[in-house]
Amino acid sequence: MREQEEFIWANTDYPYLCLVDKKRTKAFREAIHKAVKPGDVVVDVGSGTGIFALFAAEAGASKVYAVEVEHQLATCLRQTVAGSKYKDVIEVVEGNALEVDLPKNIDVLIAELIETGLMDEMQVPVMNALHQAGIVGTKTKVIPQAYQTNLELVHVDDEFYGYKIKAPKHMWPFYALDLNEWSHPIVTPLSSKLTVADLNLEGGTNNQDVDMTLNFKLLKADKPINAIRISGLLTLTDGVELGAAHSVNGDKILSLPEEIPPEDDQVNLHVSYKMGGGLGSFQAKFV
Repeated sequence: MREQEEFIWANTDYPYLCLVDKKRTKAFREAIHKAVKPGDVVVDVGSGTGIFALFAAEAGASKVYAVEVEHQLATCLRQTVAGSKYKDVIEVVEGNALEVDLPKNIDVLIAELIETGLMDEMQVPVMNALHQAGIVGTKTKVIPQAYQTNLELVHVDDEFYGYKIKAPKHMWPFYALDLNEWSHPIVTPLSSKLTVADLNLEGGTNNQDVDMTLNFKLLKADKPINAIRISGLLTLTDGVELGAAHSVNGDKILSLPEEIPPEDDQVNLHVSYKMGGGLGSFQAKFV
């Protein structure tokens, strides 16, 4: 088993952002109520504020293990559970989900460690490890159960305050709500959208590495290709999907090492990255 720190990313601010994101939280509530049956044993990995653990208990789970590694969050989570009507159902487990004592072959796993493209968070390596440890069994329902990563060639206006900025651009939807408060660069689609990873998180382990050459069909435009847009689609459970929300799965724009003028009707791009390896693992080159 890998060392604990390779699997951990935690703070106290982001879980609150997720909590107050109505689109994201309501979609998960719907999925949890569809997946959890009365009497189920549920594990909520990276429980944060504990809202998903409460939803699982609300749906009829007989036992919910709310696993949280960040000490302050775990402390507050105990207070939340103690003040709720589910204090006899939810057990707060402080520590790394891969090291604490959890039951095998649970009924439902909730594991929202999603960052667009599954690079900057550890969804895939953690899920793989939970499968290998037998915590997730062949009949375990997993929320989210699937994730699809899509890539698209674009032109992005990357000028900020008189300077061209090539840093990764995290296009959270709320930035576009008030353009007087937030800069929101114009992004022009220049190609078809292609899928580079389509993962079943419920069915077993997944390869963390993506390495492929993509053939993009180009759209008619008078702007050069200078960036790639990464987007994702979450399948939380059957019939419940979630695209970009204010706290999860927002599009990312990554500058390309060279600009390509719109001369042809298609272009090949070699792409490689590691899920769980960080955004810095992403490499792209025209071939």
